[in-house]
Amino acid sequence: MTDAVALLIGLALIALLIGLAAAESALNGISRSRAEALEEDDVHGAAELVDDLADRGRLLAPILALSLSAQLTLGALVAIVVERRFGIVWIPLAIAVLVCIMVVISESVPKTWAMRNIDRVAPSAARISRGVRAVPPLRWILPLLGWLGSFILRRTARSSGAVASEEEIVAITDAAVAAEVLDRDEGEIIQSIVDFGDTIVREVMVPRPDVLAASSDTTIDDAIAMMVERGVSRMPIYSTDIDDVRGVVHIKDLFARVQRGRGSHFVSIAQRKAVFVPETKRAADLLRELKGVPTSQVVVIDEYGGMAGIVTLEDLIEEFIGEIVDEFDAVEEPLLEPLQAGEWLVHGRIPIDEFNELIDADLPDDDWDTLGGLIFDGLGHVPEVGESITAEGFTLTVEAVEGRRITRVRAVRAGEVAEEKAELANHD
Repeated sequence: MTDAVALLIGLALIALLIGLAAAESALNGISRSRAEALEEDDVHGAAELVDDLADRGRLLAPILALSLSAQLTLGALVAIVVERRFGIVWIPLAIAVLVCIMVVISESVPKTWAMRNIDRVAPSAARISRGVRAVPPLRWILPLLGWLGSFILRRTARSSGAVASEEEIVAITDAAVAAEVLDRDEGEIIQSIVDFGDTIVREVMVPRPDVLAASSDTTIDDAIAMMVERGVSRMPIYSTDIDDVRGVVHIKDLFARVQRGRGSHFVSIAQRKAVFVPETKRAADLLRELKGVPTSQVVVIDEYGGMAGIVTLEDLIEEFIGEIVDEFDAVEEPLLEPLQAGEWLVHGRIPIDEFNELIDADLPDDDWDTLGGLIFDGLGHVPEVGESITAEGFTLTVEAVEGRRITRVRAVRAGEVAEEKAELANHD
């Protein structure tokens, strides 16, 4: 074999390895759902690709077998040429140089290109795989290799659990937003859906102190006046106290009875059966259950059976798309209001995880859900205006209290405020 012939064979093998590397990357990287989308768009070869993806191990076996054969042949060819021209001692160095070159030329570059053009490469790669499988004697050898690969993949899938973790889904979403494949709002909704899986009812409910409720001996006229004043359409009805909820009334039912001249009757005659859920129930599970229940307000109970709060279908949906405000909603103070660099005015009921996310903080949220709860825990008593605690580099000062509830907190990040004061002093 002349050097020219060896060179031509080597270049042909390199070209083959480049194509096989791109095919392998595309077939490994494309998901079945993406292939089905290509099929819906009538992309040539997409229908066959969807069928082949049912057994990915069988699909990849021909590509991997050809790639391994080409690599071994190329290595042997280089060894023969080097040994003939320079001697056997230079073979290890030549193989090492070949490996470095192949990593760049036939691995990194084609695989990166294939992932960027996966919609075009994957259907073609599937056709190559089918063509190779039809060639004797590969048609008899490859089914065995495919079965072994498929068996290993199934075992790996069973042992590894989820195909993609939540962190990977979030990372992919962030990359899609950065590449303008998704709008920022779409990315935030996907992030909210991922977070929603770990959310419990206690984190989204209206807490007990904010719940409007009426005793069963309240008249219908009085109940309507209470609901109109607060701008709500439903409220729980209790017997002896708020921990003894017996039902829920809807303002439409009350108006219907007023029209029939029953405004002086007790509100209990219009109550509907209440649905109770524990505060530790997963919000995602509750959302699924509410789809089949003729109610949109649920009473949340604590571990002792007392009322912890209420949660509505609207509260759950707001976890995905943000605050929903209609023409009857009262305008509330913002949960977090920036004041100056490193300083914020915060509502006491803001969830700690939301506070951490909004201002890049790291306050502990193991024992308490809200910022007010964290301050209660730090002080060890009912706080008074002006009292403060320090946690994770923040000074949290109570600004307003209603009864025993913390309603406003001044949060100060010590480092940023000190830097700003130093800058002002330098300017002066």
